[in-house]
Amino acid sequence: MPAPIEFLTSEPTLMVVPWSDPVVESVGHEVRSQYVELFWLNVLGPTATWILRRLVLGLDRYPMGYELDLAETAAAIGLSFTGGLTSPFARSMQRCVLFGVAQPLHGGLDDPEVIERQLLAIGVGPIAAVEAIAAAASAAAA
Repeated sequence: MPAPIEFLTSEPTLMVVPWSDPVVESVGHEVRSQYVELFWLNVLGPTATWILRRLVLGLDRYPMGYELDLAETAAAIGLSFTGGLTSPFARSMQRCVLFGVAQPLHGGLDDPEVIERQLLAIGVGPIAAVEAIAAAASAAAA
């Protein structure tokens, strides 16, 4: 398990930079895609998903990176920002790290494929949909 994001206890801002991962970029899914809505939302939770989308929205505007105001970002998604690791905002940021869609030193651009353990938790119907979306993405890339 990754270490808690301790900078959230003392810093009012966070530097967000692109996270370059050739594997994820080749087989991953864009944060605002239907795939994320269907398969990552229930894993990350809605607040962590909104935070991740906010991070990527900033990278769309500033591709080399930008400074994120944590209190402003929390307020924009309906949360208050308080220092400490137990606030809803901090816990949601930690979920992004815990599930590998962000790193404490980098911001992620694409979501990786859902792993088998996560597929088992979401049931048979979604598994067929994951396979269909993956097949369509492979066909489009070919």
